[in-house]
Amino acid sequence: MNVNPGELKRKIEIIMRESNPDSDGYGTRCVEKVIHQCHAKFSRTSGTEIQKADTDFSEIKARFLIRYTQTPIDRRMFVRYRQELYEIVYLNDYGDEHEYIEIWCKKLSMED
Repeated sequence: MNVNPGELKRKIEIIMRESNPDSDGYGTRCVEKVIHQCHAKFSRTSGTEIQKADTDFSEIKARFLIRYTQTPIDRRMFVRYRQELYEIVYLNDYGDEHEYIEIWCKKLSMED
């Protein structure tokens, strides 16, 4: 598993989104908390166009490769890259060597 550290040049944020419940218990406002900031290698793995209920959707899948961190990252979190949010689908300790983490994501966006 040879990784060129110079390829980790895209700045990303790992964030946690939480909604604060109102007095009736309903989520009102979404609060974002930055868990980790780092540099990553970004690669778009696929993109598809789908149609659901007469609305066009595009689904983009991407891979972020970051240096290993002790900060816990899980699938409830999101990656922010270039002001876009990506949902974390899968995390992988790249090569099982605790040097890099692969973060496989998907971004769903609705087009008007």
